[in-house]
Amino acid sequence: MSVRSSIAALFVITLPAAALAGPSLTLYTSDLGLVKESRTLDYRGSRDTLRLEGVSDRLDATSLRFVPSSGKLARLAYRFDVATGDGLLEKAIGSRVRVVSKTGERVTEGTLLSADGSWLVVRGDDGALSSLYREAMQEVRLAKPDASLSLKPAIEAVVEGAKKGLGSAELQYLTGGLSWSAEHTLVRTGETSAQWSAVVRVENTTGRDYRDASVKLIAGEVSRAGAPMPMDAAPRAMKTSALAMSVPGYAPSEQAFSDFHLYTLPGVATLRDRESQTLVLLEPKTVAVKPLYVYRGGNPSGVQWKLEMVNSAKDGMGAPIPAGRVRCYAPDADKDLQLTGETTVKHTAVDEKVTLEMGYAFDLAAERKQVSERRVSDREREYAVEIKLRNRKSVDATIQVEEPVNGDSDVTKSSLPVTRDEAGLLKWTVPVAAGKEVVLTYTGRQRW
Repeated sequence: MSVRSSIAALFVITLPAAALAGPSLTLYTSDLGLVKESRTLDYRGSRDTLRLEGVSDRLDATSLRFVPSSGKLARLAYRFDVATGDGLLEKAIGSRVRVVSKTGERVTEGTLLSADGSWLVVRGDDGALSSLYREAMQEVRLAKPDASLSLKPAIEAVVEGAKKGLGSAELQYLTGGLSWSAEHTLVRTGETSAQWSAVVRVENTTGRDYRDASVKLIAGEVSRAGAPMPMDAAPRAMKTSALAMSVPGYAPSEQAFSDFHLYTLPGVATLRDRESQTLVLLEPKTVAVKPLYVYRGGNPSGVQWKLEMVNSAKDGMGAPIPAGRVRCYAPDADKDLQLTGETTVKHTAVDEKVTLEMGYAFDLAAERKQVSERRVSDREREYAVEIKLRNRKSVDATIQVEEPVNGDSDVTKSSLPVTRDEAGLLKWTVPVAAGKEVVLTYTGRQRW
């Protein structure tokens, strides 16, 4: 019987990484990216097997979406059988090999029966078995290597009923290796004023370049289910490039999105593999800051120095602040900027307070001691505390004293007004003039 012409021919077509337009990328702060792109396809039969290369090495296969412009998707697979030494040997089991030792004195030929990280087992033409230590081998020659192994991961799609000729398909997937982080800079311009600016650091370790890409950034913690995507086993060297984008109007546009915030970079960008880029996020803005000095419960490190700011339009910022590192600088006597502290900031909405922990004040000193204690009853005690605060700065300072308390406690006598915003914390606001010392004393009772 002759073969009926209605039987579909099977074509395997390997397509380049070229796309109809640059990809669309959405980057998250947790080593995650969403890739969307259009691919050019050449349909040649009623059933085509299409191999699309130029995809991420860390693609999450469970997130793959492939929508052809015509026809119907019958099968979709992610092929990650990339050609490696171990992979070639695994595929060569049952095939003829030629193994040469490092000294060149021993040559073994025959059929490869097994291969692991340490040993090869080869059956010679006479039926004898040879167990060969891989560390002692210089070369393993494969007579007929498997031609199906790829140099790069690829997506294999089977499409039925597509119109012959050039077409397209929409490809979408999640991948590791794409991430961004915010880097903030605060430059003090006075005791209560500063300039705040921010850049984003974008990293690509996916194993491929994304050229002329539209880039969006999601600020917020996105919940993910299941095991994390595997990291690339081999360490990658990262290149860094800083793009000076100080042109007015370059900064990304920002909008609320679901319960997150989304930044859209203007124009297009090229994210090369193994490269870190820096792009402007927030142009410098003058903001109002308030120094805050806190001495807590006899902390041996001394008086902690903080900066407070309200993220409002009135105080200068008035834009959502993505989480990231904050570096604080101040000018010295020669007007050269010097680093005065480094901390982090959480995702902060408009009109929320920002508190930056900058370290411990050099010119503010504090000493705490309990001067007396007596037992009032079996379930009650009375104690007295003395706290000395000294200001060696050239300007006045206000120090907030915090005393943690346990159980049912109250203050029966205090040299300064005391507040209790939290159940287990007493607070005093103590003004200390430049070059002066203030002594805070109080008496407390604790019941249990």
